Amino acid sequence: MKPLPLSHSSLDKFKTCPKQFHEVKVLKRFKDTKGEAAIWGDYVHFEFEQYLKAKGTVDLPENLQQYKEYLDRILAQPGTIIVEAMLAIDNQFNPCDFFAPNVFLRGYADVLRMLGSKAWILDHKTGKRKADSKQMKMMALLVFAIYPLIEHIRVGFAWLQDSVNDAEEFKRSDWNKLLNEFLPDIVQYRNAFRDDVWQPRQNGLCHGWCPVVDCEFWQPKRVRGRP
Repeated sequence: MKPLPLSHSSLDKFKTCPKQFHEVKVLKRFKDTKGEAAIWGDYVHFEFEQYLKAKGTVDLPENLQQYKEYLDRILAQPGTIIVEAMLAIDNQFNPCDFFAPNVFLRGYADVLRMLGSKAWILDHKTGKRKADSKQMKMMALLVFAIYPLIEHIRVGFAWLQDSVNDAEEFKRSDWNKLLNEFLPDIVQYRNAFRDDVWQPRQNGLCHGWCPVVDCEFWQPKRVRGRP
């Protein structure tokens, strides 16, 4: 079976539980249900995208007015700004269309800014602050592959709830080191498609949070106050 295109989220879901990934993403027997936090995140990203693409000439909804200054600072930065940049490469690490039949790895950048040999990626984060260096590294890999003139990139997460940023910086000379960090997981991912073997992996989602209700590890959600 031909592997589905890789992304940070798909690889993360596969690593969490190959069986769930297979049932939801490959067979589509079950469907993930978005919670309130995910729905809110989609709403925020959509409204931010409209504002940034219009260069601040449209109004933000009333419940997002507190982020106007944050978005205006983004627009005021020098360089070329791409909003909701769609980044994709094939298995030879050459740029390709996001939906190309030979796409190997892809990802979205909420904001990609480039100036000379430098680039900046900024991701709006609506959830609880957590470290995710892997996502930053994958975004750096994509930018270096697609834009050969970029020698240095800074990838940042803007945690809107906490009004803080996390960031990491990468150089083009880091390419092989970055790629090698992902290779073991990529090999496992591709082998699962080749061999059609999808082992269940027990984790916290098994307690009613996973949609694959016929899995051997699935259990109902725990009710507070009950054993």
